[in-house]
Amino acid sequence: MWVESHAGESWQTRGAKFFQAEAVVLKRSESGEADRVLTLYSLEYGKLRAMAYGSARPTSRKRGATQPFCRSRFFLVRGKELHRVDQAEVLEHFPAISEDVERLGLAGYFAELLNGFMPEEIPNRPLYHLLVEALRLLGPAEPETLARAFEIRLLTLTGFGPELDHCVACSGSLPPGESSAFSPGAGGVLCPACRRGYGDASTILPGTLQTLRRLREGDLSRVPTVRVSPVIRQELGRVLPEAVAFHLGYRPRAFAFLSQVKKG
Repeated sequence: MWVESHAGESWQTRGAKFFQAEAVVLKRSESGEADRVLTLYSLEYGKLRAMAYGSARPTSRKRGATQPFCRSRFFLVRGKELHRVDQAEVLEHFPAISEDVERLGLAGYFAELLNGFMPEEIPNRPLYHLLVEALRLLGPAEPETLARAFEIRLLTLTGFGPELDHCVACSGSLPPGESSAFSPGAGGVLCPACRRGYGDASTILPGTLQTLRRLREGDLSRVPTVRVSPVIRQELGRVLPEAVAFHLGYRPRAFAFLSQVKKG
């Protein structure tokens, strides 16, 4: 059911430039006592920023559709700097997000990465579907494995996917059964001979490289079936966040939060 429009007017009767978007709410900030500025990641347009007037009021019908990490359908009025939410409809909630602090933090991590990597209004439909599927898997999937799968796929879909099949420096084959090295600066794995030229290279076991390849490919819904040993989980938790931070240009705040939750 469609909810109220701003100032009580129907979107069909006004001459403004309206458009419709299916989107996940990445971020929400307060503006005054009753209004909220939303950062959305939409199927049709990519990242959007919009003002949701009155959505902070307890009685607002827009309130539910503008909650963080909610998938909603929005009718918007196009603006120069901020669009305006005219109507909104909840399409999907992800109940696992509220089950524990780690899953809440992980949802925030996914949202922060999309917000940081993607410029405004550049659509990337596979990336939108990755986000929605990852939010759905917050319940059945092991959180750390899901985080690593999201990172490697996000890097791939944004053009920063690391080379995992050959040495990124010499294009040679990787020695079978031997440890390789991973370098965010080089853009992937390095053979033993080439790793000496890269100060950020760190050793990874053959099983870690195999797991990286597995997490990168196939349907994301297979992630709950992936079993990762503690040693490989530790290596993945080192190399992939470093690659993300390298391409993003800073270390995401949500990752620090997740690290604190894990320690606590």
